[in-house]
Amino acid sequence: MSHRFSFGYLRPLEGTTWKVKPSVSYRWDYLKETRDETWGKGLFDTQTVGLGFEAENTYKEPFSYRMGYDFFYTRFPNFQSLESKSGIDATGTPLGRETAGVRTLDTLNQQLSFTVTRPVPYDKPVVALTAGYRLLWQKFHDQPLVNLAGQFVNENRQDFTNSFNASVMHPREAFGGKARLGLGFNTGFNYTGSNQNTYDAGQTKFIADAYSNWSLTMGPSLSAAWGPKESQQTASAGLTWTRQSYFGRLVQDANGLYQNDTQNHDRYQFSVGYGLPIAQNFRMLAQANFLWVDSNMRYEKTYKYAYNTSNYLLGFSYDY
Repeated sequence: MSHRFSFGYLRPLEGTTWKVKPSVSYRWDYLKETRDETWGKGLFDTQTVGLGFEAENTYKEPFSYRMGYDFFYTRFPNFQSLESKSGIDATGTPLGRETAGVRTLDTLNQQLSFTVTRPVPYDKPVVALTAGYRLLWQKFHDQPLVNLAGQFVNENRQDFTNSFNASVMHPREAFGGKARLGLGFNTGFNYTGSNQNTYDAGQTKFIADAYSNWSLTMGPSLSAAWGPKESQQTASAGLTWTRQSYFGRLVQDANGLYQNDTQNHDRYQFSVGYGLPIAQNFRMLAQANFLWVDSNMRYEKTYKYAYNTSNYLLGFSYDY
């Protein structure tokens, strides 16, 4: 369950095609892991406070390019590492890990982004191109690094994520102008570099570069609208495939024994949506999402790596 409050102020710069938008936001995510868990007491509940600034130049309506900067802090209020709660191991021997963090998942984040949309051809557009880049820096200020001996060192984890995305959209009319279609294709590539390792104490196995990974996403989309524009019905469908591959995180067999290959995960998602006008400025919205996940990871005592899930959403929107 998620709650988000945000406030943004959009200001056009007089005499130019530029607009600026500062914003502030607060988000609280609740996660229940067991049936008897109480809302607000979840181990992985998060609170995120953010500040943002965006500048946009609409050089040819509706096409633009925009740049943004976001600064936000994510906190896990109910999570504390077990390491920080116990000064001794199972045999009663002192751990000697005074630098082990308490709030090891809390992050301080900074993000830069740039997005451009462009008509092709420029004067008489047939398709619309969108391209974007995002750089995210995450600093885990209370998560020390793990070394080859399974001990913590006096240096904290940092992750850098580079994201590239591109899409093409071809709008067209159908049925003699009575319907408007949008055919699209989307693709994206992410690369996350992390300095954190991991150590499996049960098998005394050190795994270097356990969090660095890349992912590739692509898939088609289709949207349709018909009826008068002020009271049109809409429908949409999309299919997305994502491959995520880790550089250092090793595969385990069904018994937990480590193999030589690194982990790969494939995600297939299919979504359909429908919008229906029910009154002036009011719309009813419905959406269904179906997800299938496959992986070469076979050890599933702790986490499920191959699964499928679905969700169904129903809501309303008011456009003023």
